Amino acid sequence: MEGILVPLGFFGSITAIIISLSYLKSRRIERTALIASSKEAKIFEYGKPKHYLSLKYGMLLVGLAVGLILGNVLVVNAVMPEEVAYLSMVLLWGGLSLVLFYGIHKKLINEDES
Repeated sequence: MEGILVPLGFFGSITAIIISLSYLKSRRIERTALIASSKEAKIFEYGKPKHYLSLKYGMLLVGLAVGLILGNVLVVNAVMPEEVAYLSMVLLWGGLSLVLFYGIHKKLINEDES
């Protein structure tokens, strides 16, 4: 198994580098064309984040960690079987964190509009 992971990781890294370089090159060409045609380029404007992705993923990961910890508590106290305890707690707390994010995001969007 270890003999295949090194070449797979190497070729995966090379592929990721090539894809990212081609993306950056095409983005540079698009920006140069917008500047050359003297059109308004709204992609250059930097303002407040509109998606709050870091908050979303942070809350999701914290929810998953809490789910793992509580799943372990259920297993140690022999309340539930191991598979059921971990799966249910991870899904429950991950879902709750996303619902909580939705409420926070909605509140932040309303504050930005007013």
